[in-house]
Amino acid sequence: MNKHKHTFASNFLLCLLFASFTFTAQVNYPSDSSFINTLSNGDKNNLQQFLYSKIDTSITNFQNYFPRNTNGHLGMPSANLYINYQAKALGFNMLTAPYQNDMISVDDVKYYQTKGPYASLTGIAGSKQEQTFKLLFSNTFKNKLNITLGFNRYSGIGFYQKQQSFTNNFYTTSNYASKNNRVGYYAYVLYNKVKHQENGGLSNDTTFLENVSVNKLLLPVYLKTAKRELRNTTFDFNPWFRLNKNEDSSRVLSHFIDYQFNYSGTYTKYTDSNSGSEGYYNVFYLDTVSTKDSTHWRTINNAFNYSLKFNPINSTLKIGYKNEINQVYQYLDSTFSNHMVNAGLYVSQKHYTGFVKANYIVQGSNQNDYSLEINNSYKQSIAKVPFIIKLNASIEKRHPDFMFNNWVSNHYVWNNNFSPIDKQQALFSISTEDNRFDVGMVYQNVKNFIYFNELVVPEQTPIGIQNISAFIHKDVLLFKHLGINAKYNYQSSSYQAIVSVPNHVINGALYYQGNLFKRALQIQIGFNAQYFSSFYGYAYMPATNQYYVQTSKQVGNYPYVDFFLNARIKPVRIFVKIDHVTQGLMGTNYSLTPGYLQNDRAFKFGVNWLFFD
Repeated sequence: MNKHKHTFASNFLLCLLFASFTFTAQVNYPSDSSFINTLSNGDKNNLQQFLYSKIDTSITNFQNYFPRNTNGHLGMPSANLYINYQAKALGFNMLTAPYQNDMISVDDVKYYQTKGPYASLTGIAGSKQEQTFKLLFSNTFKNKLNITLGFNRYSGIGFYQKQQSFTNNFYTTSNYASKNNRVGYYAYVLYNKVKHQENGGLSNDTTFLENVSVNKLLLPVYLKTAKRELRNTTFDFNPWFRLNKNEDSSRVLSHFIDYQFNYSGTYTKYTDSNSGSEGYYNVFYLDTVSTKDSTHWRTINNAFNYSLKFNPINSTLKIGYKNEINQVYQYLDSTFSNHMVNAGLYVSQKHYTGFVKANYIVQGSNQNDYSLEINNSYKQSIAKVPFIIKLNASIEKRHPDFMFNNWVSNHYVWNNNFSPIDKQQALFSISTEDNRFDVGMVYQNVKNFIYFNELVVPEQTPIGIQNISAFIHKDVLLFKHLGINAKYNYQSSSYQAIVSVPNHVINGALYYQGNLFKRALQIQIGFNAQYFSSFYGYAYMPATNQYYVQTSKQVGNYPYVDFFLNARIKPVRIFVKIDHVTQGLMGTNYSLTPGYLQNDRAFKFGVNWLFFD
């Protein structure tokens, strides 16, 4: 069956390539510069406006369609390698699953406004039966009602035993505004499913160290029958209504009310029919023969907001209330609720957008949690080059994730009473409007940080931990043909033993760019590389689906080099890539999680096709 799937994917890609040469209907892009406008769900919640989204005709970095996975295969868990500025919504949180590469978050969901139909189809095939299909379709009816559909599906068997994965992402969004812009709504449905085998990593790497070219399917792994599945479904409906009947240039104030209903349900399951005989686990609480752990949690939110818009300065004051009900089904069932209030001031002008907002939980299981966030984005031209300057900062106090305090499974059980976590962070960056240059810094200060220690159980440290990340990126084309794309990250933590990230991360590409056949064919051909300095990479525990600290094995200090050829023919983009082309030539330390090696040399091929009618 897998063979047929692989053949189908390859044939599909070949059909796309053939069609790009034979059909002439899709030869021109829309001349209207505002054909596509987008608004992320996160920006919508911050009262930002739809922004013109340039049609992506660039082939730069087209071959890098997935970030590197620390466990070595797409669709698998992956540890964070970067210190990032991140502001999460306040309220109950069950756990954080390590699938940031493979799940669409609610902030990633996008609303569209288009001047006509728009579709993007992407197909990718690679070694070890890797296949990826991506679809995005959007259309606005009568310039008012938009419906958008996004779908991702990918899978592969990996280079090692028991590494097969399967991922499905789906979302649909809709937004509407009446002719006089008095009433409208935003809505979305989001579904994520991640399913994969858990092999526990290599149980013995002696053969590999002696012969780096050995068939990786011959290397022994710890687990033979373990599997993990995680599913999440989210539904959100947000209607709004303007209280004042008319709105024109003479009106100073406008009044809006909106209601937001949100449902989110998540289910995770871990099974291992031979856990009692494999010797990987030493402790059994529920079943000494096999493991069947599952957890299900769901959240229902109801929110009401009032907004007062100051039309002359295009600013809005917003206040609101939200009720949150959470239900957890594990070994014992639990129900939690929160009542929270929020207020914010949002500004959207030609050269400046920003906001300041505060959230506070007045009653419930997370009582007295709070967050305050300030975001600023300023556009300024320097020597006729448009720059964007950003300055963001936030402070928060929140209860730990439910998993840190309470957990019952076949191999791990704990009941803790950890203190709330205090966190302050800031981001400063300067970038060109075309994103060809950016430089910036992230700073974090965290007190009462919780992590999984070397015994794979949660532990809290009361000391303050300071994290810093500085980055610089430049993309330049020399002599009209020589392309250089380089980015450097420096990262450091005051407590490297528990916040373990590589101090130095380098990403770069060197390529030739040109046009052939009277500019009908655009090509890029070259190499890109990625390097992480040595660090104690987090170890992974399949039973908990979490990463924990270890100080016995360093990973990193290895360059990953790829060869690529990117091309564009009218609305069709193509890439051919040899991933990890230097495998076997530069040592054996190509691991980012102890026991899990990165993939061997692999051939990959992909096509993207845009449609506008």
